[in-house]
Order: sequence, then structure tokens, then C-alpha cells
Amino acid sequence: MAAAGHPHEELIKHVREDFAEIFSESPQGISIYLDDPHWTCNDRLAKMLGYTSADELLKVAAKSSFLEAAVAEDSLKRVPETYLKAVQDKVASTIPVTWKKKDGGSLKTQVIFVPFSVHGNIMVLHFVTPT
Repeated sequence: MAAAGHPHEELIKHVREDFAEIFSESPQGISIYLDDPHWTCNDRLAKMLGYTSADELLKVAAKSSFLEAAVAEDSLKRVPETYLKAVQDKVASTIPVTWKKKDGGSLKTQVIFVPFSVHGNIMVLHFVTPT
């Protein structure tokens, strides 16, 4: 993770607080991504992937990148392409994504990519549903 006090770190902290109700009450896994290492997720997504909490997943991902830590090989091209489409074209999309699980397994899902802007920073909200 980035050093505390970094503007993007503060932004992610505030976004996580603003989305707390959705994070805790949605039956879907959720992540919000600005860039590496500025992203967050709910506990439900972390547990889908075999982690005890979002904090554990975020710590693991901080050692590499979001893609390397959590996205399986067959989705490595599709995820960043869809992210860029969301950010550049302001278009929401739904795609199949295979995730890496902590135990080495995988999880097939459908992911909704939704762009949104906070203080001039475009982020992408992901809703993750196992298939």
C-alpha cells in the first residue's frame, strides 16, 4: 500500500467509508479500483477468494499488483481492457472474470465494471457474482 497521507490513499479511504453500507450489505463481492496500489474491496470478495478479510487480501496484493494477486491467467487481458473502456469511454460493462483463490484454485464470476468520478479521479466499481 502507498504511504499514509498520499492523496490517492486518502481518497480510497474516504471512498471506502462512503461505500461502507453497500460493502457490508451487498450479497456481491465488491472492489473499487483507482490504480495500483489504490484500491479496496469488501470482505465478501476477499472471502470468495479464500481470505479471512479484505485487509488480508489488500496486504497480499500490495506485494505485487491487483492483477497479479487476484486475476487468473485467462482473464489477464480482458480485465484491464474493460477497465480502460470504463475509464476512457465512461461505459459500464459486464464480463466473465476468473479469479485466483488463496489456495491456488480459481473462481469463475461475472463482473460488472461501473465508472464513477470522485474529486476528478475516475475509479471503477466492480460487482462480482460467482457463476
